[in-house]
Amino acid sequence: AAVLVMFYHYGFWVWAFPEGVSARATGGIPPHPEIGGLVQFGWVGVQIFFVISGFVIAFSAEHSTPLRFFEARVKRLAPAVWICAPVTAMVLLLVDLSWPTDAVARLIRTALFVPFNPWVDSVYWTLGIEIAFYAIVWILLRLGRFDLMEVVAVALGAISTLFWCLYYPFDWSDLAEARWLDLLL
Repeated sequence: AAVLVMFYHYGFWVWAFPEGVSARATGGIPPHPEIGGLVQFGWVGVQIFFVISGFVIAFSAEHSTPLRFFEARVKRLAPAVWICAPVTAMVLLLVDLSWPTDAVARLIRTALFVPFNPWVDSVYWTLGIEIAFYAIVWILLRLGRFDLMEVVAVALGAISTLFWCLYYPFDWSDLAEARWLDLLL
């Protein structure tokens, strides 16, 4: 999954959006544009990570309390974000890809785990999805109904599947990029 995402970002994202931050930060379009067609589906790697993460989180939460679960999630996410986001902001400033006020605003949004962009780096979009899943698990733990985790997972899967089955027939393309929908599905 990690290799899929890496090749997607380097071999497709940079090539498909030559004016984007990724392309400018890496010095432009890679010399092999023909790989774009091969790696354009690397985004599936992120979905694989979400599925794996779902199983791991559900397994780790099974015998946890709401407080212990919350503390474990904060200890897992916060240090990495609070170290990596400032480093990214500094790099963006050093290579002249961001204005200082913009970098600071993005850094604050990222450090506070705001689920809507802009972030200091676009890869932080996944944290909102992860936190939405943590919230579902935490609510089930808080209600003392973790036994419903499988039912909730199947229901969310069915709703997501239904959405994507209806996406093309009803031309819901304006909904596909809606962040609130990312967080719900």
